[in-house]
Amino acid sequence: MKKLTQMQPVIICPGFHEAQLTEQFVRAVFLPPKESQPSSFRPLVVEAFCADPLAVFDWMTQTLGSPESNRQPMVAIGFSGGVVGIAGALLLWQQQGGQVDKLIAIDGWGMPIIGLPVCRLSHDYFTHWSSLPLGAGKVNFYADPPVDHLKMWGNPDQVRGQITASWQRQNGQPITASEFIRQTLGQPHI
Repeated sequence: MKKLTQMQPVIICPGFHEAQLTEQFVRAVFLPPKESQPSSFRPLVVEAFCADPLAVFDWMTQTLGSPESNRQPMVAIGFSGGVVGIAGALLLWQQQGGQVDKLIAIDGWGMPIIGLPVCRLSHDYFTHWSSLPLGAGKVNFYADPPVDHLKMWGNPDQVRGQITASWQRQNGQPITASEFIRQTLGQPHI
């Protein structure tokens, strides 16, 4: 197993909900089933006000060092109000010389994400298509059948849905949200 220092950090910026849901999310995405390979990612949960980009950026620099000195491209996952904080913080990171590899925005409805490599996951088709004009990746995900907003975060391994390419309604085999996130994390760029 890789040492923690060799594992790719993934910044996790939750929204406004019980901390237990974030713990469940981390277990579902980063602790693979027994038959799978161990994760090569190290989740780091933001310990700052999630909807404040400056607070999230300050936490990032205290945790990971300055953008200029940190040569590893940032990978982040935001949920709901946490998408606001992490998207703004990643833009600041880029402006100060850091690199951003990807932002996975989960139910960041109404949040414009421009200038960042992003993919979106949505709890229903309406949230999916109404978020696309605000910035989305080449490949995104929406729950099908629709689920409760908090289920996307607390139980992504139980949320089935569709991978979509751009504006297409569906594209192939159903997949769980946690499987989609793991696949997206494993891709070099989105």
